[in-house]
This record gives sequence, C-alpha cells and structure tokens, in this order.
Amino acid sequence: MTLAPFSARQRGGQIARGRRSAWDPAREIDEYIRSFFGGGPAGGDPAAIAAALRPPVDIEETEQAYVVDVDLPNVSPEKIELQMRGEELRISGTFEERERRGVMRRQNRQSGEFEYVVDLPNDIDGDRVEASYDNGVLTVNVARARSAQPRRIEIERGRKRGG
Repeated sequence: MTLAPFSARQRGGQIARGRRSAWDPAREIDEYIRSFFGGGPAGGDPAAIAAALRPPVDIEETEQAYVVDVDLPNVSPEKIELQMRGEELRISGTFEERERRGVMRRQNRQSGEFEYVVDLPNDIDGDRVEASYDNGVLTVNVARARSAQPRRIEIERGRKRGG
C-alpha cells in the first residue's frame, strides 16, 4: 500500500498530483457561512444528514458474546431505546441540544434523533442481552447461544471405528 503525498487531491476517483492550491478566502468564507446556517458538508442531503447522525460503533466478537460499544455523549441512558428483533439489535434515541442563551456561531455537536441497527449472526441468544452506560459509552452484550460456543472434544486412544 502506498500513501498519496500530502498535496494530492481526490478528484472523480483519481488522484491528481500537483501543487497545493493557494489559500482561497472566498471559499473559506463560503464554507463558514454554509456551516453556520446548517448547510455544512451534508449540503441538506437527507442521506448525508442521517449518516452524520450515526454514532460511532465498535462490534467485538468473543467466544461468549457479541459486544457492541456505541459512543453516545450527552445522551441520557433513560432516553436510549434498545430492541432485539430476531438477530437484529436496534439502538435509537435522541442527541439533545443544550439550551443556550447566546448566539451560536458554530455547532459541531450532533443533535436530533438517531437509530443504529446491528445485524448479528444467527448464533445469538436474544434472551441473554445486557446493557450498561458509562462515561458516554453504551455497551451491549448479546450472548452467543450455548450450542454455538466451542467445546472441547476428548480424543480416546485405542478405540476402533464403529465399535
């Protein structure tokens, strides 16, 4: 794997090599105004806005369970809804916006409703799900079915086939 030089730019799936363009104050002002009035990088596209509201998620598979960690800062655990539907773990809630007294000049924190769906393998035990919330991180443990957990099989010496 090779890394593109710092000055490379992505254009239409190809990397254009060359000098970095000079600072463009008009572009900077335009981007600042768009972010100030909510246009931002999503540009008002509903799919892009929905993608921006997806919280960061890690999914770890252990021998006993699937562990799902979701970053949900400033979300009260009482406002988080968890549902298991077959092998589907559905996490939803609302990033609440803080009440402010001044004029917002820039806002990067997420606000609004979110929903994250995790499709887990069919070797789970949907009746054994535990969740905890600590320091803005929701951790959901979905146990694997006991029949799906590996078990050691002893090998006997001297026994013949079929007997």
